[in-house]
Amino acid sequence: MDMKKLRAGVFGFGDVAVEYVKALRENSHVDVAAIVGHDPIRTREKVGRLGFDIKVLDTFEQMVQQKDIDIIVITSPHFMHAQETMLAAQAGKHIICEKPIGMDFQEMKRVHKAVKAAGVQFQCGMVLRWNPYIETLKNMIGRGMFGDIFYMEFDYFHKLTSAWNGFSWGGQNRSGGPSASLVAGIHAVDLMRYLGGEVEDVYANGTCGHRTDFEYPPTYIATLKFKNGAVGKTSCSFETESPYLVNSLIHGSKGSVVQDRFFTKEIFPGQTGWQKFETIMPDSGAVSHHPFRFLVNDFIDAIVNERPSMLNIDETYKTHELCMAIDTSIATNGKVTLPLA
Repeated sequence: MDMKKLRAGVFGFGDVAVEYVKALRENSHVDVAAIVGHDPIRTREKVGRLGFDIKVLDTFEQMVQQKDIDIIVITSPHFMHAQETMLAAQAGKHIICEKPIGMDFQEMKRVHKAVKAAGVQFQCGMVLRWNPYIETLKNMIGRGMFGDIFYMEFDYFHKLTSAWNGFSWGGQNRSGGPSASLVAGIHAVDLMRYLGGEVEDVYANGTCGHRTDFEYPPTYIATLKFKNGAVGKTSCSFETESPYLVNSLIHGSKGSVVQDRFFTKEIFPGQTGWQKFETIMPDSGAVSHHPFRFLVNDFIDAIVNERPSMLNIDETYKTHELCMAIDTSIATNGKVTLPLA
């Protein structure tokens, strides 16, 4: 394809958007052409304070209508994602959208249909796939170092309070959340699919442990049955009184993983105890710690080389569908089979 520089516009200018701008600016195939924030005056001040030489536009519609913008990055409040993604797709823009892509299953289906119909590239912000620890697990599992995986856990525990600027517009509200799985539990849910494969059915329970400022259960646990016969568990809580934690546990026919430790006697015959992964772990909720650069690089390479991105719209849809199965099971107190109708 034509190797002229791609031009990107970023919608929203909170902490996550700043990380996307930094990542885009580090990629030699992209220029960041425009930013739209909630308040144009404050956005211009912030852009100047960060030393970015980027035009600030007043509205999302302005950005989408600019013919010289090829990519739209959507980091706005959750309840806006579906409409913005569909508008960007209809305008022929390639899209990076933060999760979730919709507030309910019908919105998710409409977003999926619109992006597929437009034929544009898509990437979702489930950034933990590019964490070095997760990449290491993917490689080790792919090489059979743990044998056939028969049990897997990934959990996401992160105390959410008003210290997070998103808390006011949806961190605890159904109208802006709309659930623990879609706000952030989706990170762990996505890793279950990415490392374990497709899921056949789900049974989940949710609870309010001790917080009363959430309109949905801020804590849940879900048991999963994979199509390959393996089983697993994923959970999430926003009301823990402890540091950020992404918990992981994997058992296979030739070895196991527990957080930052692994055991596999077939590869290391003299192994008598756990060995430690010496890599970057997913152990911080700070967005500056998250590997946005690699997410962006994969997306840009997908555009340049006309291949699917890692979290293309089909992959993204399947992870969101699994979150909706978890939410449906919590609401109905019953087992939910995938795919959803």
